[in-house]
Order: sequence, then C-alpha cells, then structure tokens
Amino acid sequence: MAEQTLFTTPMIYCDNALDALAFYADALGAEELAERRMLASHLPGLADVPGMDRTVVYSALRFPDGSGLNVADRFGDPTAKNGPVTGNNLHIGLQHTELTEQKAAFDKLAEGGTVYEALEPKPWGAVYGIVQDRFGVIWEMNCCTG
Repeated sequence: MAEQTLFTTPMIYCDNALDALAFYADALGAEELAERRMLASHLPGLADVPGMDRTVVYSALRFPDGSGLNVADRFGDPTAKNGPVTGNNLHIGLQHTELTEQKAAFDKLAEGGTVYEALEPKPWGAVYGIVQDRFGVIWEMNCCTG
C-alpha cells in the first residue's frame, strides 16, 4: 500500500473559537490537541495586541475514531473580507506531506477560481495557501515536510 501523503480536515471559522472548542469537545466527545493550538499572539508582531491571546488562528479536535475538526476565529480569514456569510465559514483543509503534490493540486484548484493566499512558507514551519475553486469551495492547503 502506498504511503499516505494527503489528509483532509474540515475547518470551521467562528466567533469565540475558544468557547466553541470547549463546546464541541463536550458535545461531540472530542479532545482538543492542545499542543497544536496557535493563538494570534503567537504570530510575529501580535504578542502585545489586546485580545490576540484569546484569538485562535488554528486548533484541532480529534474524535475517538481518529477523525478531526479544526476550529479557528474569523480573525485573519481572507475569504471573509465582506463579513460573515453562511458558506465561507467552512473550509476544507488539506494536509499534504509532499510539496510537489501540494503545488499541483493548488494550481489545479486555482484554475477558474480565486487565490486568496498564495502558497508560501509560514511562521509555523509549513507551506500554506488558500484557494477558492470555480465551484465556490474554499480549500486551505498546509504542507509540513519536516
């Protein structure tokens, strides 16, 4: 069997993500992977900005069956420039392990779509980008190779 190089995870963007994480963990029997939580205050230049210590950029919940759900605050979501709209708060996250596969998939999804954030290295040590395909589906691609 071939080594798995792609994992998918739904990404929910909401207000008060810390509260949402606790709610979903309790309601759905999930566990937050606390070591994976990134707050806006962890990003360069935001450590001293009020409220950034409660603004979730990324978090991960895992269910007993091994599946996952990511939850984050709407902060910094480039697809929500015109405010909250039902449909732009749920993204599909693709976790790649191969940069060449990530780029090929990103480029294909971008054909006839909109690139919100180009693939480029990020402070958390991954190559990351956001694209909305021609059908309106928003994809977030993350690739950690190290």
